[in-house]
Amino acid sequence: MKFDTDGWYLTRGCWGSLQGILIAPRKNPPTAVVTLCHGFGAPGTDLVPLAEEIVPYLSDGTPAPAFLFPEGPIDLGEIYGMDGANAWWELNMARLAQLAATNDFNALRNEVPPGIDEAREALENCIAECVESQRWESPKMIFGGFSQGSMLAVDLALRSQKHQCEGLILWSGALICESLWQQAFTERSDEASPRSIPCFQTHGREDTILPIGTGRALNEFLQSLGIENDYHEFQGPHTIPAIGISGAAKLIDTAAR
Repeated sequence: MKFDTDGWYLTRGCWGSLQGILIAPRKNPPTAVVTLCHGFGAPGTDLVPLAEEIVPYLSDGTPAPAFLFPEGPIDLGEIYGMDGANAWWELNMARLAQLAATNDFNALRNEVPPGIDEAREALENCIAECVESQRWESPKMIFGGFSQGSMLAVDLALRSQKHQCEGLILWSGALICESLWQQAFTERSDEASPRSIPCFQTHGREDTILPIGTGRALNEFLQSLGIENDYHEFQGPHTIPAIGISGAAKLIDTAAR
C-alpha cells in the first residue's frame, strides 16, 4: 500500500483528557484504528513517523487504517525537568536501576504501577471520543506501543470495559500486573464467545532499559493465555527494529480485514 500524502490527513486534537495526533485516510472511513502509545520520557509525537513507515508494508487488499498517537498525561518537565517529555505513569527510577544492576526483574511481574488505572481510563476515553469526533462506525481496535506504552496497550487489551481489542503490537515491553491480567483474561474466557487476540512482539537482546528477560516473560505469559504471539528477538538495544515495522504491518493486515 502506498503512503500518498494527498490521500491522508493529519489532525491534532484533545480527545477526552489527552492530546493526540490522528493520521487517517481521506477517501474511505477506516475499518480499523491503530492506537500507538509512546514510551516513558518521550514526546507525544515520538511514534507519529511510524504511520508513514508502516503503510507501505500493508497489503494492497487491506483497507487503509487510521493511526492515533495519544500523548501521555504526565508532564515529566514539571517533575524531572525533562522538557517535552511525557509518561503514562511515574516510574521509581532508583528501583529500576537496582533491578537492572542485579538483572532481577521478577519483582515487576505482579507490580501494579500507581496510575496505570487512570492512564487506561484516559486512553479508553481518548479513543472513544476520537472515533466519535470523526463519525466512524465501529472500527476494529488495534492497540500497541513502545516500552511503557506497550505495557499500557496490554493492560487496555485485557482490562478495557469499553473497547474490544482485535490485535496487539508490542515493542520492547515487559510483564507487569500478571495476576490482574490473568484474572481479566480468565473472566473474558468465561464469556459465551471468547475471542483470541493476534499479537506481534519484538525485543532487543542488548536492551539495557528493559533487559531481554522482561520481553521473554511477557511472551511466555501471553502464550500461556493461548494468545498467538508472533515473537521476535533482535540484536540491538531498546528500540524499534526494521522487523518491528514490517511485523506490525503484517499484524494490521490480519486484524483489519
